[in-house]
Amino acid sequence: MRERITFVHRLNASFNHGQVRVDGDSLLVQSLVASRQDRLTFALQELPPELHNADYLDLDYDATSQTLVLTSFWHAPAPMSEAWTERITHFAGRAKVEVGVLANEQAVEVEELSMGGYLVVIGEEKQLNNGNLFFASFGFPTGLHPNLQISLSHTRMKTVQPSCALHAYLTLPSSVFLDKYQLSSANFLKSVNLHSIRALSGETDLEAPDWSVSKWGSTVLLELAPPKHDSNREGVWHATLPLHFRYLSPTAEAVNQVEIPWPTVFWACPAGEGAEMSVNPFDRANLGYDGLFGPRTIFYHLQPKLSGNDSLVERLEVPVLELSSLERIENETMTVVLVGVLWIIWKLIKIFRKP
Repeated sequence: MRERITFVHRLNASFNHGQVRVDGDSLLVQSLVASRQDRLTFALQELPPELHNADYLDLDYDATSQTLVLTSFWHAPAPMSEAWTERITHFAGRAKVEVGVLANEQAVEVEELSMGGYLVVIGEEKQLNNGNLFFASFGFPTGLHPNLQISLSHTRMKTVQPSCALHAYLTLPSSVFLDKYQLSSANFLKSVNLHSIRALSGETDLEAPDWSVSKWGSTVLLELAPPKHDSNREGVWHATLPLHFRYLSPTAEAVNQVEIPWPTVFWACPAGEGAEMSVNPFDRANLGYDGLFGPRTIFYHLQPKLSGNDSLVERLEVPVLELSSLERIENETMTVVLVGVLWIIWKLIKIFRKP
């Protein structure tokens, strides 16, 4: 049997991180003003005892996997209590107990409902985790060959199914490109924690300067190479994406600013045999990277972790030719070319004058 417990914290109530903490193989909840939902998945011969005084019960039967999914809901704690105070323990008979403490977050669209908070798997994780997060940054100085580093927590990667693959989808402006030949070496890919390029489209000419590129830029889908599922590593894991700037137009300051958006990072997982992949007639599918995967693929997106600013766009300064030096360099170049041509002509004349 598998149990998932979700607390939805009330908007008008205060929340302290100390109200929820992991204590060994259990989770201690203290004075938490929230609604609660229990979701139990069990075989037909099992009967869970934690269903007393629930507001309602939902029972779903999956004929393919031969399992029952029982969902119970309490809009509030017991009538004589105003907040949840209990210890949630992982018992030997249960395969997994997941607990979430969630609250409403501001959604992107008015009709959407967005939730965020803390998640923990009792008995497997020793601290609360606020979902899957990633961080993107460039090493400085960037020069003409910046390296985009994607950072993830080892702890969260352990909870992902081994059949899932970690991907990064980049939208690059015309001033930046990725060298597919550089990423064709297996040894190089291993050194930067990359697996392979899954798709590359757009402007891919490696030699063209920015002013001769007609397209807006390029997109690339990369499969990353995180540690194996049974790895016992802790801390932060990094993957490095080597990028390159094109030659940009000269400026008076000898510096040109380029904006590079953060990548979209997600897990792509094959749907199980019993999963229902219904199609919404109002959805517009296959407009982006989802069209690069099969129809029975489930996506789990990682949330970007902002640090220092509220932007998901990196602004980098690229060294370019200074406009005040343009005329001098043109004259010097013409002089060198003219001297070279005259030297070649003089050598040819000497050859033809020989008897």
